Amino acid sequence: MDADVDGIDVDDDDDDDAGIFSIAKDRQSEDDDTLTGEDNVLSAVHTKRTAIDKDESAEECLLTREAVVRFVQDSIADALDRQKRNAYKHGRANVLSFDEGDLVLLSTVNLPKHAVTNVSGSKLLPRYIGPFRVLRRMGNAYTIELPRKMRTHPTFYAGRLRPYYQYEPVSRCEEHLHSREPRPPSGVVPFQRTSLVD
Repeated sequence: MDADVDGIDVDDDDDDDAGIFSIAKDRQSEDDDTLTGEDNVLSAVHTKRTAIDKDESAEECLLTREAVVRFVQDSIADALDRQKRNAYKHGRANVLSFDEGDLVLLSTVNLPKHAVTNVSGSKLLPRYIGPFRVLRRMGNAYTIELPRKMRTHPTFYAGRLRPYYQYEPVSRCEEHLHSREPRPPSGVVPFQRTSLVD
C-alpha cells in the first residue's frame, strides 16, 4: 500500500523503514531552516561560536581579577610581616615586675561582678581595685592577698596588675602652700587702713 506524505511516495514495506526516516529527517531540517529564516548560504558564511572561542573582554576581566587577588595577598602578607616585627620589637605592653610585699592594684576586667562590688551594672565599676599585697611570683603571674569575700583565684598575670602609689600626706602640701606670702595681683593697690577720726 502506497501513501502520499507531503508529496513523497512512501511504501509500506519493512525494508524501506530506514529510508522513510532519513527522508523525514531531511524534510524536518528544511522546515526548521525556513522557520528561522536562515538560508543554506547564510549558514555557511555565518558560523556559530563554539565554547573553544575566546572572548578578549573575558580574558581581560580574568587577568584584572588575578592581578587584584595577587595585590591583596601581597598587601596582607606585608601587613602581617609589619605586625610581627612590631610585636617582636616592643614585646608585651606590661613588663612590670613586683617583689613580695609590694602593693598592687588589680584590673577589674574579666573579674566576676560579685568579686568587685554589689553594683548590678558594669558601667560604674572601678577600673582597678586594691591595694593588695603580693605574696609570691611564678614567672609572669603573681599571687596576691585577696579578701575571702571576693571568692576568686588569687593568681593573676602581670598585665592585670598596676603598682600602687601612696599619696603624700596633706600636711606637706599645706606647708608648701603657706610658706609663701600671697602677693596682690598686678595693678591693684594694697588696702591701707586709715582712721576717719584724727
